[in-house]
Amino acid sequence: MSAPAPDAAPFLVLEEAVDAARASLPPDALAYVEGGAEDEYTLAENRRAFRRWHLRPRFLTGAPAVDPSTTFLELPTAMPVLVAPFAGDTLLHPDGYRGVLEAAASIGTLAVVPEVTAETLEALAGAAPAAARVFQLSLRHPHAVLVDLLRRATDSGYAAFFVTVDVPVVGVRRRELRNPGARLEIANFRSRSTGFMDDTGEREQPWTWARLADVMATTDAPFAVKGVLTAEDARAAVDAGASAVYVSNHGGRQLDGAPATLDQLAEVVAEVGSDAEVAVDGGVRSGGDVVKALALGARAVLVGRPACYGLAAAGSAGVRRVLEILRHELVTAMTLLGRARVADLDRTMLQPAAR
Repeated sequence: MSAPAPDAAPFLVLEEAVDAARASLPPDALAYVEGGAEDEYTLAENRRAFRRWHLRPRFLTGAPAVDPSTTFLELPTAMPVLVAPFAGDTLLHPDGYRGVLEAAASIGTLAVVPEVTAETLEALAGAAPAAARVFQLSLRHPHAVLVDLLRRATDSGYAAFFVTVDVPVVGVRRRELRNPGARLEIANFRSRSTGFMDDTGEREQPWTWARLADVMATTDAPFAVKGVLTAEDARAAVDAGASAVYVSNHGGRQLDGAPATLDQLAEVVAEVGSDAEVAVDGGVRSGGDVVKALALGARAVLVGRPACYGLAAAGSAGVRRVLEILRHELVTAMTLLGRARVADLDRTMLQPAAR
């Protein structure tokens, strides 16, 4: 085998990126990346949920070569794997979220830009306009600040929004409490404290679905509601104007004992799948995992920790390599299943694993 190019990421499989990240990150940064809430039951359940399903391979189907391209929130993407928004970008590598966006753009996919980054949303949009099309914001700001964020992002070329609703307070993250010190750079809010555990929200009035609808009515861009785990909240999100529902338990970092996202996906799809697109994250570590989520009704699958591991291991090149690995595994799995297009992936490809 020929030697890798000098700028190539130094790993061939995702597990090597994980090992490199664990070896290089200080304890506080590693706890931030890997930790979950309380006893980390939900964190572990996110992974275990994928083991509850087997794939049913099919051969000699006459299917053409696999094309994993799709769209999400009206945006084209070369594959149904997007990078989930995550804070703490420069805790992991000096390339920061700019490097994440450059990696995503090189693959032809999207990286959702979080509100908490070391560079402003305007700078990141200018650095990688092909990938920086979706901006994430939370309901932890005064009304005027939230509306101003929407305006700034729209003016900068962002075409869609993710609204995170599952952090009215920060979950009890014991691993991080035992390893304090992680400090987040927050370029979009220079006046705010940068301590991770600080409560930066200002409670003018309680949030409701009606209030969310009023705020999002100030923009014409489509939006997804992130943090949904039930049919009831999925329906409320769509009724509030959401074009997509994002099934997420915040990587197991908020309410320990909440169900795994993959286990909740079918419930959400059954409730709103004919009215809105559905995305999911949580525990995804392979192309086979992506296929299972798509077969259960997801339109897009987002990865957070895998991108963090890639960034910590090798900067932008590491994130690119993680996305390349996931794309290769996805295409391989689709080929072995006899399914050429993302739209061809359905429940008939799955069977429950033996208990």
